[in-house]
Amino acid sequence: MQKRCAADAALAPGRTWQVVLALGYGTAWLALWFASYQLNLVVGISAWFPAAGLTFAILLECGGWALALPVLVSLMANGSIWPLTAWPSYLAASVLPPLGYLGAALILRSYSGGHGPTRFKDLHRVAAFLGASAGAAFFAALVSTYLFETAGLLPAQSSVWAVVLGWWIGEFVGVATIAPLLLVYGVPWVQRLRQVSLPKRSSWRAIVRLCSGHLSFQLALSVGVVVLLFWLPSHFSQTQPQPFIALLWLPILVWIVVTHGVRGAVLAVLCFELTIIGVLLVFGPPALIWQYHLVMTAVAILGLITAAFFHEQAYNTVLFHDLAEISNDLLWEFDADGALRTLRGQLAATIRLHAGTASANWLRFIVEQEQDTDWVAVRQALSQRQPFRQQVLLMALPGRDQPIWTRNSGLPMFGVAGEFLGYRGTTTDISDHKTTQTLQKKTEALLQDYNQTLEAKIEAKVEERTRALAEASLRNWRLANYDTLTGLANRNLLFEHLRKGLQQSRRQWRLLAVLLVDLDGFKQVNDMHGHDAGDELLRQVAVRLRNSIRASDTPARLGGDEFILLLPDLERPEMAVTVAEKIITCVAEPVSLGTTTVSVSASIGIAIYRPESPATLEVAMNLLRQADSAMYAAKRGGKNGWRFAEQPGDS
Repeated sequence: MQKRCAADAALAPGRTWQVVLALGYGTAWLALWFASYQLNLVVGISAWFPAAGLTFAILLECGGWALALPVLVSLMANGSIWPLTAWPSYLAASVLPPLGYLGAALILRSYSGGHGPTRFKDLHRVAAFLGASAGAAFFAALVSTYLFETAGLLPAQSSVWAVVLGWWIGEFVGVATIAPLLLVYGVPWVQRLRQVSLPKRSSWRAIVRLCSGHLSFQLALSVGVVVLLFWLPSHFSQTQPQPFIALLWLPILVWIVVTHGVRGAVLAVLCFELTIIGVLLVFGPPALIWQYHLVMTAVAILGLITAAFFHEQAYNTVLFHDLAEISNDLLWEFDADGALRTLRGQLAATIRLHAGTASANWLRFIVEQEQDTDWVAVRQALSQRQPFRQQVLLMALPGRDQPIWTRNSGLPMFGVAGEFLGYRGTTTDISDHKTTQTLQKKTEALLQDYNQTLEAKIEAKVEERTRALAEASLRNWRLANYDTLTGLANRNLLFEHLRKGLQQSRRQWRLLAVLLVDLDGFKQVNDMHGHDAGDELLRQVAVRLRNSIRASDTPARLGGDEFILLLPDLERPEMAVTVAEKIITCVAEPVSLGTTTVSVSASIGIAIYRPESPATLEVAMNLLRQADSAMYAAKRGGKNGWRFAEQPGDS
């Protein structure tokens, strides 16, 4: 009984905040509805309906369980304009539009893997959001207009389809303006509030900082530009300003998107829409309402799409830069004259370029040697401006005492007009491999020169030297690809097998499972019995893991007490569950560590790759993240168990 009371007391602050947020949502919804209703009375048509954005935002974030809240406030608002005699239409007008938005929200949540596109940083998801918003807004406009006409609330001279079109645009602009703002700013803030009993002062300061500094200047400038564009014609030429002149504000929108991304874009679009509403009330005659509608719709759509586009471009640039920095190859680029422009990668750190060679001709570093090289093929490809791949060259790079053997690939670059811009490509140091080949050739040449009396001895020495080189090469390869403690594959070999496994799954149209295994209780063994005992425990667990899987499966150690198992060629996800349960059983068996015996358990996260997904690096990394999240879910569920990762497309 005491535990239950303590639990209720712990949940009380969360329930209090839920009530506070619900009241705040209802108050904001009613305030926006009343403001838009008064605006519609002034201009004679539905110019803007921001309450629809509140409805769509909460349904998109929370799902169907939050439907009651927009329906309730809609009943409260519509009660002030609907006569009691038309109560069936009144109920339908309060329930059906939120249901339409709920359908669009559920479609978007399913498309986004159970969550709405709350970050608006993916161009495809933004397009899906805009399409779903337009469809739901049209449904709401069509239903509401029909019910108003049935109840006799539409003006006699009004065209039904004109009312539907105006209502549709008003609803869509409200959703495209308010919903992104709430999902980008409001939802993260609410999530922070749910983690504490009361909001800290720093939380309020963080909200104030959102609109401070450079962004506040940009927003103020954008509002001032729009007002100025409408004020100048009416003040100097005494003519009515044309609404489409407001589109001259779009360069400022692009400026804000480039400097502040999606967060700045949603604020800028809101400021623009509010400014247009103000301009409409002050300058714009009702006869131009359709033009104002088009301007507001265009800005709402372009704002979100532009923000998503620039974010994708920035993400791809950062991704390329990071991959270039960690690559073991030399990534280079030279212009049409052959002058070097870019050098990146780990190999670039060993090259010392001084003022005289910083922009030197790339061909200057190539040793024009035809024997044992592909110099002739590379020279021909360069002259014809064709790509070349995996060509062996001898290069004298700055900072190196001797020329090195390299394997090179390059692609020509062309401009929009087809003009030649240069080449970009990669260079890999293969000197060690080439030295081994050269040594082997020299040894074989010596064998041919010796007479038959010494042939046996020479052959034995050559074999011994070759075996030593092979063993050294194999030893280096194992050091680079296998964990020295457990003998399992390390990260390098794991990622290579994962890449090949994804490609094989797509070719054979079979499933691939990623199992992330984390030992429960390993830290206690380390702390109580020492690191030597912990190392022995890891070695024995590795043996058990290897004995629990097929020969075609890949066991690997990520580090610490975390292991990864790749299970290719699966027919059903349940086959991965069978392996997981087998591992949980074998790991739980006691482990003998000298004079003592210890026991640990395993928590396993399972991620499934399906062949309809692309076999890309992003998908591979996402599988590892999903397995990691599922493993932590298994730990939270009591440890010594397994959990499936939530897959994209699951509702």
